[in-house]
Amino acid sequence: MSYRALALTLAALAPACMTNDTDPGSDPGTVEAAIEQPNGGVTTTDEAPQFGEPDQFEAASIEADAPVTDSMANDPAMIELGAHADAARFRVAIVWGQLPPDRTVTAVTDWSGSISLSRGGLLVRHRIAFEDATDRILPRTELASVSFDSKTRPAADGLVLELVDPTPSAGPLTLTYTPASGAPIVYQMSDLLAGPVAVDVGADGNRMIAIAMRDGACDHGVLRGRWHAFRDGLGGFLGVVADADGNPIGHVRGIYGTRKNGEQVFFGKYIANDGKFVGILAGHWDDGHFVGRWLDRSGEHGRVQGLYREKVGGVDAGHFIGRWAESSCAAEMP
Repeated sequence: MSYRALALTLAALAPACMTNDTDPGSDPGTVEAAIEQPNGGVTTTDEAPQFGEPDQFEAASIEADAPVTDSMANDPAMIELGAHADAARFRVAIVWGQLPPDRTVTAVTDWSGSISLSRGGLLVRHRIAFEDATDRILPRTELASVSFDSKTRPAADGLVLELVDPTPSAGPLTLTYTPASGAPIVYQMSDLLAGPVAVDVGADGNRMIAIAMRDGACDHGVLRGRWHAFRDGLGGFLGVVADADGNPIGHVRGIYGTRKNGEQVFFGKYIANDGKFVGILAGHWDDGHFVGRWLDRSGEHGRVQGLYREKVGGVDAGHFIGRWAESSCAAEMP
């Protein structure tokens, strides 16, 4: 099902009074009962950090991340690009590797190469799952390109980038990953703004996923984690919520499944790092895509959208990655 079709069904999920939180645990019956409740039975109460279960998030083996201080941020040429009256700014999260993680993979994939913007400049704001032994961002020498070393085996690496286009009226903007060997992957910015784009790489489960948001005055960012199934089409998810720069600002945990009426729904609770309630995520999933609303105590506050790959197993199985935004800057999201 397309993002458009999913969005058309989203109207059926109206804000409702919440009753009790649901931790899916490992009981399919609990999830089946919960998804029939308004918004999955999720409450608007505050929680302990990481829902009081840091061991559960550790067991999920969600890829670690770290902020990056990019030397190009203070380069006069980069500052000049951003000073253009019509300059457009974007944030892009791009990840590559086994998505979801495949613990049986023994072959190492070398992703070393570069990511380049067709015009303007880019800054590296965050790195995802880079390991000191094999991965590094190489010294910056060009405004519009960053080179890196990256090797993956069972999991994935990634970067969060800030892009500056000084002349958005000059034509289509593209972002290109060029490996040391092999064919490049070219992303059209217009496609990324319409929704996350995934490209399969090779035949062993590797893929590259890019997500973009137009930078604006409101809050937006990315979320990623595990989408694990008890059986096909029924399970739970948990993950990390990050801001536009990729800095972790909270956690999300929820459930998904198919209601008795055939509606494929998901419900999650989003809390800040200190456990304070931020929102309920409620929406629909189908064929690797999910779209939903972000509801706070006053009603609709924003949107979420992303890609998932379901995998039967424990909390370390499956994968999802998506974007979130307040309503005022979510116009390009379904």
